[in-house]
Amino acid sequence: MTEGKIAVNRLRSVLLKDKLNMSEGFMRALRNDVGRVLSYYMSLRGDGIEVFIDGTSDGYTVRIKATAEDIKQIRAI
Repeated sequence: MTEGKIAVNRLRSVLLKDKLNMSEGFMRALRNDVGRVLSYYMSLRGDGIEVFIDGTSDGYTVRIKATAEDIKQIRAI
């Protein structure tokens, strides 16, 4: 990804967070919670989890990007 695209994505993220009235603390807590849930089922890489939220008049679209090294085997009842 070029530096220009990174800057555009960063600006888009800042403007969207401002529009949706989400603080950085909220996003950090959301990333931590999502990471905790995913780690029950997968061995995640340490490069972090990305959360993208897009708002429209119909609601929100939430996309999560994470990389897993392995799927954990869990026993079902």
